[in-house]
Amino acid sequence: MIEVPKNLGGEKKKKMKKIWAIGIIAVLMCSVGLAIAQDQGEYMALTTNKQITLCLDKLDGILIGASENKTAQAYLIGTIDKKNHLLLSGTILINGKPHAVDFEGKAEKIFVGWNVPEGAEPIYRDLHGKTMTRYEGATRMYACTVALKDKKNQFDLKGEFFEDGIGGLVGTAVIDGMKYEIGLRGSSVGLVEEVINDPDQTMQTRGSKYLDVPQRSQWELFWDGHGYDNASRACGETCAAMLEEYWNGNHPDIWDIWLWNDGEPMNLVQTEAYFDEVSVPCWKDDYQGSLTSNINHVKTRINWEWPLDITEESQWGNCHAVVVRGYDDSTEKFVLRDPNTWTGTNTMKWYDEAANFNFEDNVYEYVGGEDEWSNGYVYVA
Repeated sequence: MIEVPKNLGGEKKKKMKKIWAIGIIAVLMCSVGLAIAQDQGEYMALTTNKQITLCLDKLDGILIGASENKTAQAYLIGTIDKKNHLLLSGTILINGKPHAVDFEGKAEKIFVGWNVPEGAEPIYRDLHGKTMTRYEGATRMYACTVALKDKKNQFDLKGEFFEDGIGGLVGTAVIDGMKYEIGLRGSSVGLVEEVINDPDQTMQTRGSKYLDVPQRSQWELFWDGHGYDNASRACGETCAAMLEEYWNGNHPDIWDIWLWNDGEPMNLVQTEAYFDEVSVPCWKDDYQGSLTSNINHVKTRINWEWPLDITEESQWGNCHAVVVRGYDDSTEKFVLRDPNTWTGTNTMKWYDEAANFNFEDNVYEYVGGEDEWSNGYVYVA
């Protein structure tokens, strides 16, 4: 409840309430969830944490069920601390029905590509017979990744927000005992600029190597209004975008690659054809042999500074495209850029005894897509 001094007259009280109400709305940038946000605002006033707002109000937000879909929007306000820990409260609307939520989570800063000044001069570098292009004055672009869970275990969400504030969340929702997929999109205020550190600037150690491949997400299609279904199938196009930017230094729109491929998921044959058209120095190939020789084959290409677009069986059993961008001998793993930033993982152990998701089972022995061999793998590099 809004309180006013008792010595004010009736008309002055009304004016004061209107002023305060307008102020609250301006902070929220949304008109829903005010009661919850007021409680959260009282908490924030007692802390030194920074305030953030997520207004995920786009009308194509969606809740996907087995038999029907519903609309979904969200209005959240809260804080981020110096360790990037998030506390958010607010309302999620399902077909207009409000559900109060109270989230905890984590944010992280991630490299997503290069911002190239107009007219910048190219800088060329030879990498074992292939030419990498960078541009004078280019700066690194970042996004903020977010992982949130509510205290009632109803919503489990992940997403990204970019420097212009645009982004969204995808994940799962349990409502009235039924499990759904959910997609929310809109904008953030105060989030990206408050997330500190750049974990992507990995320290190279002996027996390891990491390539500076930007992380792109197939869910960018959804954030940009191109549909949840398209985004859920665009892993191949997203891997192509990552390799194109790594080699050519530009920042391709994943949607343009999706349209180039006639709105269908891109396989490695199509990736090679696309690269030929946009002059990316990568070609499709395969390798067969012992497990050890396959691991060494990947490591050699990483040592040459050639990231690989490979076909894997995802940890959920689906044929999936990922980019291998590094390795670590001490932990016996490859480091990935997984375009499915919701359910994917950026770590792949080498051997089946080390983890359920591993190179031996999910790549080397996997037969799927263009991969016809149980003793090797198919790739574009």
